[in-house]
Amino acid sequence: MPSLYLVSPSHYLADGRLVKTTRYWTSGLTMPALKALTPKGWDVTIVDELIGDVDLDKPCDVVGIGAMGPQIARAYDLADAFRRRGRKVVLGGPWVSLAPKDKSLAHADAVVVGEAESSWGRCLADLAAGRSEGVYQAREFVHLGGRTLTRPKQDPSSIGGDGSPPRAVSRETPVDVFSKIDYRDLQLIRWDKWKKSPAYRVYFHWPLMFSRGCPHPCSYCAVQAFYERSYRTRSVSLVIEDVRRIKALGGKNLLFLDDNPIADVPAAKELFSRLIPEKIKWSSQCTIEIARDPELLDLAARSGCVALSIGLESNEEPVLAGIKKRFNRPSRYAEDLAALRSKGIQVIALMMLGMDGQSASVFEDTLRFLVEHKVSLVKLFTPAPYPGTPFYDEMKKEGRILSDDWGRYDYGSLLIEPKGMTRSELREGFDHAYKNFYALRTIAHRMLPIPKYNRVEHAAYVVANLKTWAFLRKTPSAWGTIS
Repeated sequence: MPSLYLVSPSHYLADGRLVKTTRYWTSGLTMPALKALTPKGWDVTIVDELIGDVDLDKPCDVVGIGAMGPQIARAYDLADAFRRRGRKVVLGGPWVSLAPKDKSLAHADAVVVGEAESSWGRCLADLAAGRSEGVYQAREFVHLGGRTLTRPKQDPSSIGGDGSPPRAVSRETPVDVFSKIDYRDLQLIRWDKWKKSPAYRVYFHWPLMFSRGCPHPCSYCAVQAFYERSYRTRSVSLVIEDVRRIKALGGKNLLFLDDNPIADVPAAKELFSRLIPEKIKWSSQCTIEIARDPELLDLAARSGCVALSIGLESNEEPVLAGIKKRFNRPSRYAEDLAALRSKGIQVIALMMLGMDGQSASVFEDTLRFLVEHKVSLVKLFTPAPYPGTPFYDEMKKEGRILSDDWGRYDYGSLLIEPKGMTRSELREGFDHAYKNFYALRTIAHRMLPIPKYNRVEHAAYVVANLKTWAFLRKTPSAWGTIS
């Protein structure tokens, strides 16, 4: 029986240390999904290096490593180490798919580009037989069994970075790998804690998926580049079955891993309506547009939505126009955030600092805005030119990329030359904004008074704020781990 070792790598800190943790509050689905896609007859083992140790000497026929963002440096190091020991290695994930293929093929026997459903089995069979095509890429996107949005008009020269036209969505039989996932394969859940600790059961969020992709053209975003602005949903009935499988294991706090679960509004409304009787709590990423459809927002709240990570990015119209995110409309932010608060939904704001059009005043302006509108948590980002995105092409053309060390493509490293401020102003202002947002006085201002709805969830976010305040007191520049 051939054997497969699936590895989700950790990532390095600036000083070279490997990030490790003893507990994590959710878990990814990529490796369990790949296990579900693996043909029968393979013996499959999974490890997530955040919480477990990678066995470089593990006997196996093929090693599969997936990477996104700053994981890529560690992924390459692990791939090289496995190949030195005679293992066949396949690399995949968003970074591998969008970056130049020769970069990854220098460390692997094969790379899987894009969605794996139609190429994973073929790749494994080839590697087990001692051959490889090098790059394995599907010609079409998978039909997930739900709805497919009509793709918006776009410039083909921006797709895939090579001028090739966007791929179509397959019309063949739907493929829904998520319904085949065994939730016991989750690597970042501490089963001992789950059984013994009520607090752990409150904080751990069970992952599931409803959709793939996003139709918006945001130039910095790897999601729209990876999925070529396609958007597909799964069968709502199968999502509800996933919810019930999680509930059967004792889980009631769910995290939708979707990048934009409301892009197809009718499909989202159907999902939220059918979630109401399930009596669960859920969180997700989302666009601010959810606040502008009263029926959609009401259904989301009634279905158990308690928190949303929302990419506000900036409260300046020209800055958003420069990154093709005009739909955010900062003139409506006050109304939008008030609507979310009125439903008891916690907002985790994602904000970018150091973008073109921003001056050094952006740090205090952003801080004032976030505190005034009682945003529960914030994740700050410096601009990151993710390979394969229009933003990367623009920065490369202007000669403004400061680092080709992909291991530093994290949440707060200085990766492009800012225009409206110096590098030191960006570094100091970024850290200043983080520390002041999580200062005790601003926590009190943002989190009081206690809302009428979801008071237990609100209390959990107060605790999260206080933990971040304590962490920042000990860690001078903590952006790499906060986000």
